[in-house]
Amino acid sequence: MVAWAEVARHFCGGLEGKAAENRHRGSRKTFFFWRTMMLKNVGKLVAVCAIAAATTVGTARAQNAQKHEGFWFSGGLGYGSLGCDNCGSREGAISGGLSLGGTLSQRWLLGVGTSGWTKSQQGATLTVGEIDARVRFYPQTTGGFFVSGGIGVGSVTGSVAGFGSNTETGGAAILGMGYDIRVARNTSITPYWNAYAMKNNNTNANVGQVGLAVTLH
Repeated sequence: MVAWAEVARHFCGGLEGKAAENRHRGSRKTFFFWRTMMLKNVGKLVAVCAIAAATTVGTARAQNAQKHEGFWFSGGLGYGSLGCDNCGSREGAISGGLSLGGTLSQRWLLGVGTSGWTKSQQGATLTVGEIDARVRFYPQTTGGFFVSGGIGVGSVTGSVAGFGSNTETGGAAILGMGYDIRVARNTSITPYWNAYAMKNNNTNANVGQVGLAVTLH
C-alpha cells in the first residue's frame, strides 16, 4: 500500500516541476517580450534622432542660405604685386580693398569700390590706388562664386621724406572674382582675387591682389 505522503510528494513534485517549467516558459516569453519592446523603442529613438538631425541641418542651411538683399559691404586685406611698363620686376606689398552698395537681384549687386597697394622703403613710399563704380555678378543664385568689375579713376603717388610727393591720376579699371563662404545668416568670409590698373599719358601701373574679406549681405 502506497503511503499518502509519497503520493503527495510525487503529486506535489510533479506540480512543482510543471510549475517550474511554466515559470521557465513564462520567463522566456517575458524576456522575448521585453527584448522586442526594447528593439522597437531603440528603432523609434534612432528614427527620431535621424529626423531631428536632418531637420537641424536643413534649418542651418536655410538660415545660412546664399541670399542677397538690401545693403551689402565687403572689406578685405591681403598681398599685392605691382608692375608697370618700365619696371624691371614686380614689387610685392600689402594690398586691400573696400566695396559697398545695394542689391539689384539675387545675381546682380551694384555699388562702389576702392583698392590700394602701398610700400615704404628707405624713406620712400609708393602708393597705387583706384576708386570705381562696381558691379558684382553671381552666375548661380544659390552659389557663392562671383565675378566683379568696375571702371573709375586711379592714382600713383610717390613720396620721399624731405623732398615732398607727386601724384599722377588717370583712368582705371578692375576685374576680379571671389567666393562667399557663409558663416552666418548675413555674413560671409570671402577669399578673392583682383587685378586693377591705371594709366595716363605719363605713367601706368597695374596690381594683382589676393586676399580675404569679410562680407555683410
